[in-house]
Amino acid sequence: MSRFTAPTYKPRMRRKLRVSLALGAASAALALTACGAGADVGGVGVACSITMPDTKTTVNVLSYNSPSTDPFTNAVASGCTTGTLTVNAPATDFAGQNQRATQSMSGTNPSYDLIEVYGTVYPLYAEHGWIDALDEQIAERGDELGLDDVDPVLMEQLQFDGQQFGIPTFWGTIIFVYRQDIFDDLGLDVPTTYAEMIAASETITTETGMVNPLALPFNSAGDVSTAYNQVLGSLGGDWFKDGEATPTLDTPESVAALDALRSTYLAMNQQATSWSSPEVITQLQTGQAAMSMLFAGRVSALLDADQTDLSESFGFAVPPSVITGGTPATSLSVDGFAIASNTEVDKDLMFDLLSVATGADAAAEAAGATIPARNSQAENANLAFEPAARAVLESERPNGLPHLPYMADVYAGMAPILAQVVNGTLSSADGAAALQAAAVAAIAAAGYTP
Repeated sequence: MSRFTAPTYKPRMRRKLRVSLALGAASAALALTACGAGADVGGVGVACSITMPDTKTTVNVLSYNSPSTDPFTNAVASGCTTGTLTVNAPATDFAGQNQRATQSMSGTNPSYDLIEVYGTVYPLYAEHGWIDALDEQIAERGDELGLDDVDPVLMEQLQFDGQQFGIPTFWGTIIFVYRQDIFDDLGLDVPTTYAEMIAASETITTETGMVNPLALPFNSAGDVSTAYNQVLGSLGGDWFKDGEATPTLDTPESVAALDALRSTYLAMNQQATSWSSPEVITQLQTGQAAMSMLFAGRVSALLDADQTDLSESFGFAVPPSVITGGTPATSLSVDGFAIASNTEVDKDLMFDLLSVATGADAAAEAAGATIPARNSQAENANLAFEPAARAVLESERPNGLPHLPYMADVYAGMAPILAQVVNGTLSSADGAAALQAAAVAAIAAAGYTP
């Protein structure tokens, strides 16, 4: 199986790290890469079979709260607080986690020890030495941890510069979600291209009267950037020149990607630039929409009979490509846990807790809502949306974001430009030029040059 290899970076010139820029400015955009928020899970039933410390010890876990992350956090916060050990996991929203992580790990007085990581943040953490490489511990205890049950592709998503900096907990790819009952009644095939998807939307409107069958998360504060990553990858485009900190966002592929975003937006309700996944899911649950593309970790609410009368009406498939012959218009996101390098807690104990948080029991608790990184728990859960997501994961280009420490800064400046292209106030050509300029400026401001 061939996979897309993200470019490496060459920090030929570095300026003194400015923490407020590195992550603070990008906090809103980072929500694009957390694939599990919005799902539903059950309670905690995780055994914490570790050697307890001899003296009173407190460990603080930093993880944004969501039904997909909470089972893994609770595995240590609830399951391991006993005797001499206290594990705290204060409530944290997504943007708050990012800011707190930077402040804690870049200073001399750490507030957090075990850190939830994902997509755009862990390369920055790893590059600055804020989280530990885990290769030695994994070499010694890999069999004990059962890491052979974790897909190697997912392990790779938490590697940086050839080292493993995190252990995955759950993952998701963007998949195509549709009303299978409507498609069956109208004799519609699952679309394989964007043109077919838009045509199916028009047919559904004509035949059923549904006003806006197609609903995609195009929120101008961030989701539209994920949509851009989807279409750019499907068209064979790249974010950067291979091996260099040089953006390639003004290429013909990028212009075509912006054209695709604009035409897709015109096929939807013009309020789509205010939609994130929860709004889209509500439209699907209430029968206002019949098609979408969503991260797999967010769609379990569609299968919950307590939340929608249509719970048995949805189908899931590999997303369409932008054009015939392209790869699926998708995106891959992987979450996991890492150990803060500046923690004052014994590192062996920290690795024990990391093992519990990413272990099979925690994965089983989360499997009702999202796709655990451990294959056995994912298979046992028999999730209706998992086969489509796994087909994307095993495809030619699952389309994760490049693993670069300045990726968050590049992402932060994109959404306003993309929103202007989508709503027609900026042409695709001008938008591509603006994306390129914004990316160059972000990389330079973060202290990197080509």
